[in-house]
Amino acid sequence: MIELPRTTTSPLDPEVTVSDETLVGRLRSGETAAGDELVRRHCPAMLRYLQRLTGNAGLAEELHQQTWLSVLDHLDRFDDASGPGSFKAWMYRIATNKVNDLWRSRGRQKKATDGLRLVTDQTFPDASTGPQAAEAQKNLHRAIAELPESQRQVVCMRYYSNMKFVEIAAAMGCPLNTALGRMHKALLKLRKLLDE
Repeated sequence: MIELPRTTTSPLDPEVTVSDETLVGRLRSGETAAGDELVRRHCPAMLRYLQRLTGNAGLAEELHQQTWLSVLDHLDRFDDASGPGSFKAWMYRIATNKVNDLWRSRGRQKKATDGLRLVTDQTFPDASTGPQAAEAQKNLHRAIAELPESQRQVVCMRYYSNMKFVEIAAAMGCPLNTALGRMHKALLKLRKLLDE
């Protein structure tokens, strides 16, 4: 008996290899099994990639989830006519951008913390100095009052309420990078105001 080649194109059929780009088209059409197949194909390698970049399994898992959410949110932006392998490249570009965003935000957070340390070291001398310490504290409060409202809020939440930047971003209803950027700008302005 002669076997005829299979004509089915089910993404779950192990004997039929369907391109990622075809699966994306099916997923766009509402075929959830196509999305499951994309995840099955790319999940282990993507996790390994993110673990290498971050050096942290938990962080890699979080970034992996963020990557897949972005892929699903922006699936309409993917150009499936760009050729074989383009989905994988597009997906890894999203993952790399997630890691870069994380590194940028951590860099800003470190700069903000270091900057405040410089400001507070300059403005809060040893208590034994008496009137000078009170004057320095008054100058710092005056400088904080001169900040734009959004920057003043971030400074106050961070250093007077001991809130984490993630909590500040949630409280202000803005992205984490925005909160970190506001802190960075606030510290630069505070330094300038205290030097005057």
